[in-house]
Amino acid sequence: MKNNRNAWLTLAAALLIATTVQATLLIVDFIGETSIGKAAPRNGDAGLPPLKDGKILAADKWPNACMLVDEEDVKAILPDAEDLRQEQNGVYVPSIKDFAADSSWKESNSSDSGQCDYEMRLPGETYRATRLWVRVDAVADPKLIAAYDREVALGHSFKQSGADACVINGLIDDSWTCRKGPLMFTVGGHTTATFEGQYDAAPFIWRDKVTPEFVRTVTAKVR
Repeated sequence: MKNNRNAWLTLAAALLIATTVQATLLIVDFIGETSIGKAAPRNGDAGLPPLKDGKILAADKWPNACMLVDEEDVKAILPDAEDLRQEQNGVYVPSIKDFAADSSWKESNSSDSGQCDYEMRLPGETYRATRLWVRVDAVADPKLIAAYDREVALGHSFKQSGADACVINGLIDDSWTCRKGPLMFTVGGHTTATFEGQYDAAPFIWRDKVTPEFVRTVTAKVR
């Protein structure tokens, strides 16, 4: 009887340890994985004026890129993000003037807030190792934007996330260049985090699952 009792105690202890280990692994897995939310575009307006007949909006009059994707947008798509930091940066983009109907166009080619950068920490990261950025590339007559896009955004063009056209910048790159109406923009980023259902950090998940949500966020604000 004593031997049987000892055997049952040993079995019970082993089951308790196994259950505890399994629960611990599940908690660790849960904590270490990053979830992907959905774009939640509000009825915002990028404030782009009507542009026809080859007109170009000077870069110093472009919308602030941080309005195209704001902190609330980031949290909707990456709900696990912590230590989120936003920074505005300037861009210099003179080349679209080559496509202008009026070759004497001389207005400003720089925008102080044409790019918005976000840094954040996702589950499994010990510091802000995840970066997201959105950049305004051009604002002009939609026909001019389409011509400019064909010249500078090289690669297979496809429609997605509300855009008129998008191009993935390279086979393994982490950015998309898209256009909708009078706006041409680029969204990019990278992370060291592991997304749900993946064994390790997978750049294709960011490119194919995360980036489209940010593109959808921008295009929803362009009327």
